[in-house]
Amino acid sequence: MVYRRTRKAHLAMAFLLLVLTSNILLYQSGVQEFLSLSLTSGVAVGSLIDLAIVVPLLAFGAFKITKKQTLGLMVFGLVLARFLVPAELYTPYRGALYAGIAVEAVLLLAELALLFAVIWKVPKIRKQMIEMNEGAIYSLLPAVENVVTKKFFIRVVMSEFLMIYYAFFTWRKKKPSHAGVVTMHEKTSAVAFNIMLIHAIVIETIGIHWWLHEKSLVLSIILLILNIYSIFYFLADIQITRLHPLEIRDKKLYITQGLTARIIVPLSLMKEIEWGGALPSKDTVKFIYRDFEELEPQAIIHLHEPVEVTMFMGMKKKVTEIAIRVDEPEKLRTLLEDVMNTN
Repeated sequence: MVYRRTRKAHLAMAFLLLVLTSNILLYQSGVQEFLSLSLTSGVAVGSLIDLAIVVPLLAFGAFKITKKQTLGLMVFGLVLARFLVPAELYTPYRGALYAGIAVEAVLLLAELALLFAVIWKVPKIRKQMIEMNEGAIYSLLPAVENVVTKKFFIRVVMSEFLMIYYAFFTWRKKKPSHAGVVTMHEKTSAVAFNIMLIHAIVIETIGIHWWLHEKSLVLSIILLILNIYSIFYFLADIQITRLHPLEIRDKKLYITQGLTARIIVPLSLMKEIEWGGALPSKDTVKFIYRDFEELEPQAIIHLHEPVEVTMFMGMKKKVTEIAIRVDEPEKLRTLLEDVMNTN
């Protein structure tokens, strides 16, 4: 969920926290004794309205979420009420919980049907990816969207598929080698940083998992799953970093930064390039690999019109400025100035 960062969003967030906090405190025995409260079934109705209606609507105002995600939050609110409200007060309203779960199940089945449609049309998706003549990191999501659907759920699933693909099936592949290639990570600690994180996760898993296993089996399993997922993520990130440098080819500029962000910019859309220590605005997408110290962009590309950038989990937004940092800034400058002179 992306925070809206507006005045109304701040107000919605404040009320959201207030509603959640008041409902949590309401059912604490210490608070009830201090305020001499005697709870009735009417209180349970109020909590159901707060958690299943008010909270999702406030979340919709504070965050950039879809109507379907808001509906999911309503069902989650019913489930949360089941744990917060004492059983004797909640029992008369269990039907609302079951109805909410049934609606969510129908929506889930609809999403799974879309997933099966993707699997059924794999040959068409592969054909379109081949026609695009681009790496999987650039071509998979557009091919799926063109052949099957643009639904957010499918974008998330395909993003996870990309992670698995790059983590396990790309180790024999080689990075592109032509005049338009400029590497972005070799003079940073990006790969070393990811390897360090993988080692830290493995050590933490070995040490904490067995200790937590004795305390809580469920928590230890959840932690183990999250740690395995993190290792897969960083392995994929390393491979994408290695295999996909900045490229200028086929009258397009290709830039990716691991699984975090990727963009394809038609060269004809480049309006102006700022070189040196230019400061990017808040709406600028940055392609700067991390290091042990913060790095500044070497160039900011201004575009004639917005171009879509694909981010983590398939989320998308449109940008008109791109900040980049590469290993060979002079080579990049020569390539881009040639493009600008041609345009």
